[in-house]
Amino acid sequence: MSKASQLRQKAQVFLQKGKTDKAIEEYKKLLTIEARNPNLYNELGDIYLRSNDRVQAVSAFEKASLNYEKVALYNNAVAVCKKILRIVPNRLDTIYKLGEIKAKQKILGEAESYFSQYFDAVVTDSEGNAEGVQGKVETILLLVPDCEGIWSKASDVFNHIGIKSRAAEILARLITRNAISGDPQRLNFYRSRLDLLKQALKREELEKVEKIITGHDGTDAQGVSKTAGTHETPVSAGVPGAVVPAAGASGKKTAPPAAAGGPSSGTKVVSGEGISLTDYASDMSGEGTPADRRMHAGEIQDGKSAVDGVDVETSSGVGAREDVLASESGGGDVEATECGVSPSEDLSDLLDEEDAQIENESSIKNLAEEITSDVEEDDFRSHYDLGMAYIEMGLFADAVKELQISARSEQLQLQSLEMVGHCFISMSNPRLAVKQLERGLEISQISGGDSMGIHYNLGLAYEALDDMDKAREHYEEVYIVDVTFRDISDKMKKFSTVS
Repeated sequence: MSKASQLRQKAQVFLQKGKTDKAIEEYKKLLTIEARNPNLYNELGDIYLRSNDRVQAVSAFEKASLNYEKVALYNNAVAVCKKILRIVPNRLDTIYKLGEIKAKQKILGEAESYFSQYFDAVVTDSEGNAEGVQGKVETILLLVPDCEGIWSKASDVFNHIGIKSRAAEILARLITRNAISGDPQRLNFYRSRLDLLKQALKREELEKVEKIITGHDGTDAQGVSKTAGTHETPVSAGVPGAVVPAAGASGKKTAPPAAAGGPSSGTKVVSGEGISLTDYASDMSGEGTPADRRMHAGEIQDGKSAVDGVDVETSSGVGAREDVLASESGGGDVEATECGVSPSEDLSDLLDEEDAQIENESSIKNLAEEITSDVEEDDFRSHYDLGMAYIEMGLFADAVKELQISARSEQLQLQSLEMVGHCFISMSNPRLAVKQLERGLEISQISGGDSMGIHYNLGLAYEALDDMDKAREHYEEVYIVDVTFRDISDKMKKFSTVS
């Protein structure tokens, strides 16, 4: 038995005897061996809670969340954040972190909801930290650039923390947009707010605001630079005048791991054209968000996190140690999408970027393997967690190996088979997907487990095999239970059109 396993076993013996202080000491020794293992921090946080040390529990849970996020185990990170909020409700840093993680998962409806909650909490906090809040607000505007409601609240926050010129600039952008879209009610609303702010602005700040409204600030109504022939690429109209270098312009680009089923989250990039806002009414009504919330491949269909005993649907999670969060969450994961390369540009820059991305993904894979490098063969939960991390990184063959091991566990068998099926679909092997998913369906019928995800993936697999009758059959099984599940409504519309 390895030293780490011996320490863990010793800690469990102390816990059974109620000696939490001794168990904590063993976990501290464990962390000198596996300092980046999020599972250990999560377990240590639980032990601190048992000993009523809420401060240390929060600190341990925050480290667990950050390390889960590093290896793309976003569901686990979310679940641990919610644990923290059960200890310290309405903790600003954790609410912000939940929004940031959801944005990385491209579950933008939930990201906007958390960011809106964060803004509301800041405005009602009479002791707001202007320095920390300012950076987070700017990052939020980059992560969800197409929600007018978020911009409006961002202006309120800047006004609240005393950065009135920034608040006025955002309102000026909103006025320009609504002057074009022709919504007089919202236009007058933003104008009245700006009129109140103008009283506190300096002359040069007023001039800048007026230039934005009249279009003489060097950008169009979208906040996009009018300068032609440059390599500057607008990040977001929500951040007036903000630009980042286009691909190939600087030779540097942040490259976080891609989530399963799509590219890594990043800002929208346009070259010489405006960035169109998602329709305001749609944003405010939340249209489309139920599907968004379940589209991400890493989401476990029964709503449970991969963290033992944590219900992802509960409304809690927190953090301590602002110094750690500040270094980890300062917007560094925001990525500019490539816009293409002109013949005059040096291709070596893009090759360097590609090498950097490969190196980054390799580093994350090595970290994920390190977390379970000392895992016993029958530690099925850790194998499942590693499989889910590989799915997040798009490493489906590696994920299958781990999920096949975790499928030996009765507790994890159903969801493991479901995700193995998803992997085979992603690897363009729908026949193998059908075999795994049909096996999972048989198990769910015996155990009474949730089978919606299995039916949905079977629909995808049969659709890929061009067996539309069977695909429709499985989609219907999902539709009659939950019409908001992923894009099932669109699937059913497609089949009704065909028939």
